[in-house]
Amino acid sequence: MNGPRTALVTGAGGFIGGHLCRRLLAAGWTVRGFARSAMPELDAGSEFRGDILDREAVERACAGVGTIFHLAGIAATAGVREDAVQRVHVEGTRNLLGAAEAAGARRLIFVSSALAAELDDGPGDGRAGCYAQGKWQAERLLLEANGRNGVLTTVLRPAPVYGPGMKSGLARMIRLIEAHRLPPLPKLGGSFSLAGVDDVCQAAMLAAQSLLAPGQCWLLTDLRAYTANAIELAIREALGREKPRRRPPAVLFSAAAAILRLGGLVGSKRAQSALQSWRKLSSSRVWPADDIYEELSFRPSGSFYGQLPEIVRDLTRERP
Repeated sequence: MNGPRTALVTGAGGFIGGHLCRRLLAAGWTVRGFARSAMPELDAGSEFRGDILDREAVERACAGVGTIFHLAGIAATAGVREDAVQRVHVEGTRNLLGAAEAAGARRLIFVSSALAAELDDGPGDGRAGCYAQGKWQAERLLLEANGRNGVLTTVLRPAPVYGPGMKSGLARMIRLIEAHRLPPLPKLGGSFSLAGVDDVCQAAMLAAQSLLAPGQCWLLTDLRAYTANAIELAIREALGREKPRRRPPAVLFSAAAAILRLGGLVGSKRAQSALQSWRKLSSSRVWPADDIYEELSFRPSGSFYGQLPEIVRDLTRERP
């Protein structure tokens, strides 16, 4: 029988995957990574380079592991064909599930996205793109297979994740403010949830050993509601920048978003990425996440503001 503390982490070369590998190793787990890119947290003997769509490569990676943490996917979807995003998330997860069953794995923990929750009651309001759709379909595959051939499945739905090494829109905001390239944001009324990378890793590790976790689909946040204006001020303060004396009218940013949308239509990857970031900052997405903390008996370890100095150091450490 495969060892319960022998783990495979798909997407081990990514932001969350790297943090999770480090946490697992520190806790005494034997860790194997699977990714297309380098996995700096692991030694060469623990790295399995491959594509999640390559069934044979996935089967080799799963052989002998007791727990699988599934993080592989396409997070930056700007400029990527929608069918490619869907295929990686859905067919890649199907490959992994089949390999886990064949290998005799006990647990499969899928780190999905809170965006998938917007599809639970139907197509939603149109804000959920191909990334959320792919994650939602992958969730359904795993939850419907819970217990089949001895593999117990759990889904975690974190809000956008922050922490050292992040590559999200918030990271771009920090870099732009540092370079004096981001004008003050207009006054924005929307609020949104975030999740700390340490909390995501801790939740995944607890879920892998909890008797309550099989078959569960849990939202995960740090239980705070953030606004773009408050985050912008915190970033400027952390970088030693002056606070904005005045804020431009929101209509100017809306016009800029329309220009970016036109750029997206003609295939500009940068324009599409910037438009996605603007939509996230100007919309409200707050998710309830009390259930996971009550059932796994842990609380959020901090907030974005508490992590911000370390995040800023990480993003600017290679510059004079």
